[in-house]
Amino acid sequence: MARYYTRATSLSGFREVAAERGADLTAAMRAVGLDPGLLSRPDEQVDIAAFCELAERCADDWELPDLWLRLAPYQHLEILGPVALLTRMESDLRGALTAIIDNLVIHSNSLVCALEEEEDIAAMVLDLHPVTGPARQYLLGSLAVTKNVVEQAAGTRVDFLEASFREEERGSRGAAESWFGCPVRFGAERNALYFDRAVLDRRLERSDTAYHAIIRRYLATARHEVSGQPGDAVRAEIARQMELGTCTLENVARRLRLEPRSLQRRLKAERLVFRDLVDEWRRARALSLVTRTRLPLSQVSEAVGYADQSVFTRAFQRWYGDSPLVYRHHDSDRPAV
Repeated sequence: MARYYTRATSLSGFREVAAERGADLTAAMRAVGLDPGLLSRPDEQVDIAAFCELAERCADDWELPDLWLRLAPYQHLEILGPVALLTRMESDLRGALTAIIDNLVIHSNSLVCALEEEEDIAAMVLDLHPVTGPARQYLLGSLAVTKNVVEQAAGTRVDFLEASFREEERGSRGAAESWFGCPVRFGAERNALYFDRAVLDRRLERSDTAYHAIIRRYLATARHEVSGQPGDAVRAEIARQMELGTCTLENVARRLRLEPRSLQRRLKAERLVFRDLVDEWRRARALSLVTRTRLPLSQVSEAVGYADQSVFTRAFQRWYGDSPLVYRHHDSDRPAV
């Protein structure tokens, strides 16, 4: 399995919020196995499970259910590092956001991000590769930072229509609605930020054109370095396409600029099979949605790519030995995140 990470730039704002609360951030980081020195090494990779544990611990210990909404003002487009340069190289906002999504793995391979367009509405859809513990704060923060990224890339304030989260509301609705400036729906079918599709057509002023070729080569090299084995890149693309409901071998191969047979050969070299990787994603996402949300099982079934709930139920029972309903009941002592 891939090792999932984010960059230490995602720690931006933790020091400031800790100081406001009179809290000991160094002790909190050490408690979850993170080196406090990461605060001064922003480009270093941070294990996503430990990072999420830190965010949840700080939110609880500092009594801040809206912790990441307090961090969001410190986290802008620049936390993406070199990926942020892409906003200077595209002619419109659609191109800029698509380019950021395509290169997001350089900043973090733990986030799944997709741009969806349907009729007059556009949506930035986010999720996280399943981790062993709660990830509520990180997901809430990632969508909060997405607002910053969209507006900074567009060069103007954007009137968002709705923000939605799979997690249940836990005392952060007021802060969330204030931050996003729109209605916020908790316990939703997905994590997404919705806005007028016409915003994507906004023209951007291109700059640093003389360096575009150099920047593209650098980013291509960086993507290759962090992607690891071909299977890791395929897993990331499967996750993105499953969020959009467009995942096929042909579509994944196209996005990775490969012929389907070539992609299959590369996977075979790693002793991997495409349909098994899709099943792997479905299995992990299903467990996360069943145990960590209260979404109706019909929506869980749809979210993991099953049109027929009975087929999903049989698959879940094959994976975990119980039906989703029974598994959720037995897991009811664990609070939703």
